[in-house]
Amino acid sequence: MPFRPLSALSSAALLMMGCFPSTLVAQDYTFKFAHILTTDTPAHLAAEFLAETVAEKSEGKIAIEIFPGGQLGNDTEIVEQIQVGAAHMGIPPTAKLGQFEPRMQLFDLPYIFPTPEAAYAVLDGEIGSELLATLEGQGLYGAAYWESGFKQLTNNVRPITTPEDLAGIKMRTMSSPLIIEQYETWGANPIPIAFAEVYNALEQGVAEAQENSFVSIDKMKFYEVQKHLTVSNHAYLGYAFIVNKAAWDGLPPELQDVLQVSIEEARDYQRSLNAKLDEELKAGMAEHGLEIVELEAEGIQAFVEASKPVHEGYVEVIGEDMLNATYDTTAAFVN
Repeated sequence: MPFRPLSALSSAALLMMGCFPSTLVAQDYTFKFAHILTTDTPAHLAAEFLAETVAEKSEGKIAIEIFPGGQLGNDTEIVEQIQVGAAHMGIPPTAKLGQFEPRMQLFDLPYIFPTPEAAYAVLDGEIGSELLATLEGQGLYGAAYWESGFKQLTNNVRPITTPEDLAGIKMRTMSSPLIIEQYETWGANPIPIAFAEVYNALEQGVAEAQENSFVSIDKMKFYEVQKHLTVSNHAYLGYAFIVNKAAWDGLPPELQDVLQVSIEEARDYQRSLNAKLDEELKAGMAEHGLEIVELEAEGIQAFVEASKPVHEGYVEVIGEDMLNATYDTTAAFVN
């Protein structure tokens, strides 16, 4: 049923649902929050934190029901459901929203963010807000940015220390034109595969390599079907927290404020969980049998140089002013 507040239902409808107006003291607005991640990830824990926080702050007027693990479909399907109101909230990767707003691909440029703090300065600032606002034309309200974290490389072929080492390797990617072009530029053979199918693709040899954050590598157990890990921090995997625009607009202004503040508090909570877990998982990857290479400054610079054509190729898509503003913002975080 499309989202609508219970207060908008007729008394007859309430009776049919077994509810009585006199008993409606809580959950005037119920939101379905769908994502594809497992229940032990920082993002899902933050979703639970959000549900608890917003229920408390709204004095029970807002309830959030969470549907994890792809119960309602993959990222693209979830976005489509949010657009039509079959679901109301989601956290798709920013790369998935490039089809709606091409400039959103800014966040997926390789080595655009040197540190997490640099990413947050852009995401939580004017640039991030401007891009979120463009989603309204697609029936979406962009509330904030959550994250998976910086991506690392794993593969079954050889240790990766330079872009040249990727030559010919079958690399699983998201279905993002920018990410596909990135790996073509680096000499790999990119193959778009849905996230839920990555483990089997690696096990069966359909793909030989993949990129993901430490959290995803661990929770999806990719280490069971991979031999080598390169700590590259080559790209930032952000999630855009989106809400069905009609559902958002259906909230009174004071409850919009409550929900916005709660989403941002959950964002900060999720980032803190992610940072702590990243360090723990990074330290434990060798125990899973992965041969680990941590890129030194020289290796990172080689990848940065190899990535310049990708940046240059997206100047017109993203806009020179926005790209330069991003470079200016992140420059303060370069060592």
